[in-house]
Amino acid sequence: MKAEDLLSALSASEGIQEMKVLSERRVMVVSSREAYRSVVKCLAELGFNHVVAITGVDMGSHIDLLLHLGTSLMATVRVKLDPSAPKIASVSDILPGAEMRERELHDLLGVEFEGRPQLARFMVSEDWPTGVFPLRKSFVPSSPEPRRSNP
Repeated sequence: MKAEDLLSALSASEGIQEMKVLSERRVMVVSSREAYRSVVKCLAELGFNHVVAITGVDMGSHIDLLLHLGTSLMATVRVKLDPSAPKIASVSDILPGAEMRERELHDLLGVEFEGRPQLARFMVSEDWPTGVFPLRKSFVPSSPEPRRSNP
């Protein structure tokens, strides 16, 4: 499939705010939060079922969620989330490869994936403080307490 063919196939999908070809092998699809799951389902039905990565970036005014799918042709679905309540539907039942990556974003950015049965800790330790997310701009690292005292 070529990039232009993918844009044509997605043109009837609701909730897509923007689509563009970034290069011969890369397409960007900007979706609303509400349409994210249906856009991903449509891509999976078109054969885009390999999850390359799910990345998240705290932009200050919003959190960018980027789902990268594909092999020879890469489709990236971009969604802007409200940083005060970053919630989005899980797609791990559509794309099983998304499971660990959703847990990673939950731990590091605080993104809540609705409909996920389990969001157990994955990247941070079990004793990590609740509500503290190390990839948020608001995170301020502190020096660790020494484990041993000097005699």
